[in-house]
Amino acid sequence: MAEKLAVDGGKKTVEKALPGWPQFNEKHFAAAILPLKEGAPNYWTNRKGKLPSGKVGSHGMEFEERFAKWEGSKFAISCATGTAALHIALGGFRIGPGDEVIIPSYTFIASSMCVLQAGAMPVFADVKPDDHCIDPKSIEKCITKRTKAIIPVHLYGCVCDMDEIMAIAKKHKLIVIEDCAEAHGATYRGKKVGTIGHAGAFSFCQSKHWTTGGEGGMTVTSDEEAAWIMRSFRDHGYDVAKRMSLLELEAHLPYIHRRLGWNYRMTEPQSCLGIYELSRFESWNKPRRQRNHRILVSELKGVRGIKNVEYENKKKECSFFVFPVILDMAKLRCDIDQFVKALGAEGVPCGPVFWPQSYKEDVFRLNVGQGKADFPFHSKEYSDPKQAAKYKTLALPNAIEYQKNTFITLCHPLLEPTHMKLIAKGIKKVLAAYAK
Repeated sequence: MAEKLAVDGGKKTVEKALPGWPQFNEKHFAAAILPLKEGAPNYWTNRKGKLPSGKVGSHGMEFEERFAKWEGSKFAISCATGTAALHIALGGFRIGPGDEVIIPSYTFIASSMCVLQAGAMPVFADVKPDDHCIDPKSIEKCITKRTKAIIPVHLYGCVCDMDEIMAIAKKHKLIVIEDCAEAHGATYRGKKVGTIGHAGAFSFCQSKHWTTGGEGGMTVTSDEEAAWIMRSFRDHGYDVAKRMSLLELEAHLPYIHRRLGWNYRMTEPQSCLGIYELSRFESWNKPRRQRNHRILVSELKGVRGIKNVEYENKKKECSFFVFPVILDMAKLRCDIDQFVKALGAEGVPCGPVFWPQSYKEDVFRLNVGQGKADFPFHSKEYSDPKQAAKYKTLALPNAIEYQKNTFITLCHPLLEPTHMKLIAKGIKKVLAAYAK
């Protein structure tokens, strides 16, 4: 007989609150306050960074160099948010009005919002039913004469099928921008995500693998021409190369704005936090995340009611932001909302699946764009009106299924093996109680 659930008055599996993420220590505080003590908290005014290249520069420039070296890319461009990182990547490859960009519907709104920010049209593809990532077969079906780019999202820390995606991109001459906001340190065939496509975009928002003080982002690329455009795009359209050379000479800055640009710069306190977190990522953060998610896999694989928790293979090494669990609802006497409610009552940190159907957001269904013209949705010159109309009726079957069968739990580095086994115990308890 199944053990009585806490939601029904039984004893909780996890009786004490588990550690939360993020948490900060004295090294974080010292890092954040350093640029303030130096009197130069701005990317362009601070010259105290210790750049690996030996050049003189800011802490922001130091963070960029260290991140690029760690990531395995030639260039890194720090910025204010993960959404900005995606927008910068699109800007670097001159993607804008008149273009379409293919993205999965199963992702945070930023993955599609950045496309609208660029003036282009998002086209939603479905995902595979077993790994939360965009389906290359669905990508092929979405390609039109307007298609210029694909944004594969390594959701949760799962890794997309990059061989197939890059083959499609090569065939159709498309740019690939990897959304790595939730996949820091994950690899495909031994290469870090973000270095396989033409560019990658990372987020340092509060709950991600690490944070640069609540928000932050980084765009990476090995395309030098695109990197210079990205730097300019990030910084008011400045001729950045000229500005950097003038700074080295301590010369007066003339009017040198070459293109449309934004102010997406990261602050120096944020960069110092990023440098500290990067320094301990491979030695502490990532190994503990991987240990934790693999404990869950070991405890849950093969358990009745579990459809899939195994996302790694010979090609793919995952690095999870949060850990997704796919249930076999045909073997359970509940729906996903009941399951999550019961699991939460057990004291297990959990939540519903993250945003499987982005196209259901009002911004798409109601075509609410820029200005009174709602650009680009209704532009006859720069978009296909049929594409704008599709959002109202679009229904991607695999994305819809995830909304019915998936929940997430935690695996961050402050959790210990005992915590992970308690989480697994709670999941198994609820599975047993609702088993058919």
